[in-house]
Amino acid sequence: MFSHAPPYLLVTRRHLLFRYHRRLSAETGSGPSRPDRVDLWIAKLVSTIFRLSPSPAAAADRLAPLRQVLSPSVIFTALRRIPDPLSALGLFNLSRTAFGVVHFDAAFRFMICCLCRSGLHDDALKVFDEMVSDGHSNDGPFMEFLANSCLEAGKLDLAIAFFHKASHLGYFLQPYTLNKLLTLLIEKNRVNDASVFLRQHLDLQSLSVDTFSFNIIIKGLCKVSDLDTALKFFNQMGSYGFLPDTVTHNILIDGLCKADQVDRGHKILQKIQLDGSCVPNVVTYTSLIHGYCKIGKMKEAYGIFDEMIGIGVRPSRITYNILIDGYGKVGDMLSAISLYERMLICGCPPDIVTFTSLIDGYCRNEQLDDAMKLWNEMNRRELKPNAHTFSVVIHYLCRKNRLAEARNLLKTLNGRRDLLPHAFIYNPVIDGLCKAGDVDQANVVLLEMEERQCMPDKFTYTILIIGHCKKGRMLEAIAIFQKMVNSGCAPDSITVGSLVSCLLKAGIPNEINKVMLIASGRNSKLDIPRIVETPLGKSMGISVAI
Repeated sequence: MFSHAPPYLLVTRRHLLFRYHRRLSAETGSGPSRPDRVDLWIAKLVSTIFRLSPSPAAAADRLAPLRQVLSPSVIFTALRRIPDPLSALGLFNLSRTAFGVVHFDAAFRFMICCLCRSGLHDDALKVFDEMVSDGHSNDGPFMEFLANSCLEAGKLDLAIAFFHKASHLGYFLQPYTLNKLLTLLIEKNRVNDASVFLRQHLDLQSLSVDTFSFNIIIKGLCKVSDLDTALKFFNQMGSYGFLPDTVTHNILIDGLCKADQVDRGHKILQKIQLDGSCVPNVVTYTSLIHGYCKIGKMKEAYGIFDEMIGIGVRPSRITYNILIDGYGKVGDMLSAISLYERMLICGCPPDIVTFTSLIDGYCRNEQLDDAMKLWNEMNRRELKPNAHTFSVVIHYLCRKNRLAEARNLLKTLNGRRDLLPHAFIYNPVIDGLCKAGDVDQANVVLLEMEERQCMPDKFTYTILIIGHCKKGRMLEAIAIFQKMVNSGCAPDSITVGSLVSCLLKAGIPNEINKVMLIASGRNSKLDIPRIVETPLGKSMGISVAI
């Protein structure tokens, strides 16, 4: 058989055939025997020939003289010498089709693992199909590996297809793997796909499911406000042999409360209290309290709180904060402060959310001085205000025309490198300064924003445009408008309408066409025949053309 072989294939015929016939008696067909030195040499030769061949057809021609020694063991060893999974797959397929090699289970698994680790899951599943069609068996851990590999690579549709294959073959993948699939589908906003998939397999009884599987689906459905489907899953759990646990009830109650169906959530609580199917905890009660506070029913919210304490469930800081915030929003600061004091007595230290809620409540009730006392108390407790805290206090200081105090707070905010500022914090100060006629200071605040890499929004620009118009600085207002457009902040009808109205009132309607061109993006830069020196031009670096 070697008469026409090229020089690199001139191997001792007798030696190779001896090894081949000896192996025929030892092969079991289920796994590779330990390769000896000649096997390793042949495998090295096979892998080298295949890698150096320009095409599979050329490789088949070059390997033909070695047909009698291309055993499953040799091919398996050769596969392990090829670093590129696709190249190894080529040899794997060629040896099956051209030379009739019947691969071991181990060879199939090796190829599948290599392809999965290289992200080639489509090819891996094709090899898996070939493995099944060849009559090779699989075990649970290997099936779990393949399913989880698809999930970790984000190949959710492939994972779904593999689940179907596994159930058809009689393998029930572990609930952990199923739950991972459901979670990833919901994270990708494919809640309907997740619920349909679970429903199909529940009806076919072809999946290993647990209570956590139902919890994932119910939570996803509540998240997209599909409460009717969530309730169907909840009510049918018993027919599939599962009972809702405390987490299930908490998820459903929270979903109902967020959808302002608090009374329905309360009925679920009352039901589990009567039948004793599970024990409500602090999360259960806190969800209901939050729901009632959200719709302003503080009497009902406190009733749940009182009931909670009565049965020995200890409120969390979150529970107190929700109630305090609710009382603040309805203007009942006496109750809010009473709960704050109760927190301290019960050894539940307040946090920044507690103080922000109290400060917001005082500000809503026009008790700004009391709010500032709490601000100072917060600092004494070494609690750092967050962006929302700054926003609340600065907003109400500006409403009361206490601009100097608001500016001082902005300076404090600018000194906080751990806090990312937002335009909604600066806008009230800019608005207050513009209304007070101090547009130059408003420009300074804008520069401070930009130095902190806080991009102005459409409200910032609109406030500045109107402020400059009221001061008669029409050309500067147009320049700010152009800067707004150039920065990618699209003006709305209010911004454009306000500027056009001001231009008409100022008696310069000829500028309106220029504004409309800028708004349409067809005039990204103004023609500048003459530069006007203005305070805005100096502080903002804008050249104003006339």
